[in-house]
Amino acid sequence: MDSDAGSAADKVRMLCTTIMKTARQELMQRLDDADIGLSPHQFLVLRRISERAMALNEVSRDLGLDPSTLAPTVELLVRKGLVRRERDPLDRRRTPLSLTPEGSETLDRLQRSNGESPLHKSLSTMGPDKSQQLLSLLQEFVDSLDTHPIDETMHHCRNHSLDK
Repeated sequence: MDSDAGSAADKVRMLCTTIMKTARQELMQRLDDADIGLSPHQFLVLRRISERAMALNEVSRDLGLDPSTLAPTVELLVRKGLVRRERDPLDRRRTPLSLTPEGSETLDRLQRSNGESPLHKSLSTMGPDKSQQLLSLLQEFVDSLDTHPIDETMHHCRNHSLDK
């Protein structure tokens, strides 16, 4: 790796650490303020399946978590009445997860509180054009990461660090 790319990679790591720390603290605060008894993992599952019904293995892949780690989280969401398991009419082995009306309402309530967050305020300050440019560049960067996989040892460590 040339020194410019190495230096840029170090800066990306530092910036991502700051963004993730802020995002994690902000999410914890929003969940505490809402007083609805959701953990960050539970919120992330609700958020992910709000876009479309998907199987547990799809959710776990998208969130970078092992299905065995995510299964108890999903089971708790089902028991709380926020998520339901469905049967796929085309593949009876597949059981997509989707939000119940109560799950949608819970997620909507949390999304409405998003306007006060530091991330939301910072993106608003940047304006719509720069915010969209940032999102586009981040998505391009993430897509590029998918074409340069981490070796299995590093991937395993990364997944477990998200559980803490």
